[in-house]
Amino acid sequence: MRADGSRRRPRALVPAAALLLAALTACSPSTTTPPAATTAAASQAPTETATSTAEPSDATTVAPERPEAMATPSADGAAAAASYFLQLYPYLHATGDLAEWKEMSADDCQFCNNVINDVEQIFAEGNRGSGSEVSVIASKGVEISAQDSYSATIELTQGTSYIVQENGDREPSGEFGEYSMYFALWWRDGWVVREVDVTRVDG
Repeated sequence: MRADGSRRRPRALVPAAALLLAALTACSPSTTTPPAATTAAASQAPTETATSTAEPSDATTVAPERPEAMATPSADGAAAAASYFLQLYPYLHATGDLAEWKEMSADDCQFCNNVINDVEQIFAEGNRGSGSEVSVIASKGVEISAQDSYSATIELTQGTSYIVQENGDREPSGEFGEYSMYFALWWRDGWVVREVDVTRVDG
């Protein structure tokens, strides 16, 4: 995928269910400045061959539950909303169910839209995603303007991801990694993700 989110080739098995980093390049508009990021070189993953796989695990096919903290416009609510949004990532790649993701995404959120486009293409080609499990290590929300504007920073790990083909074979599309992710959010009688920025912190 190019930096602007467009694809180099119109055909199948672009690593769309890969690391969150792949969907995040150049996703931050100039109107919001994320906190200073830690730079780190991405580690090189060994080449893997395609293998057969069973049905996706319960961890990726069951929708995550909304945390109670999301019900309130607050710093804690912003952190809970950002964490929940990330927990949706492996679920929607495994199931193609984008309803909740779209509900929380601002129309001009480039990261959000890149993920939507990737998932739609994966399922249009008869494939699905697998893996990519997200584990939140730490989260912190910040109130910028009460009842309106918030930010959140999430520290997380993401598991290895795969593209599962119609015949059951799977191709690796992303390696395990640890990330720090910055979210800009609105409260509009519910949380709306305006933009996302990412830094890889391992490697």
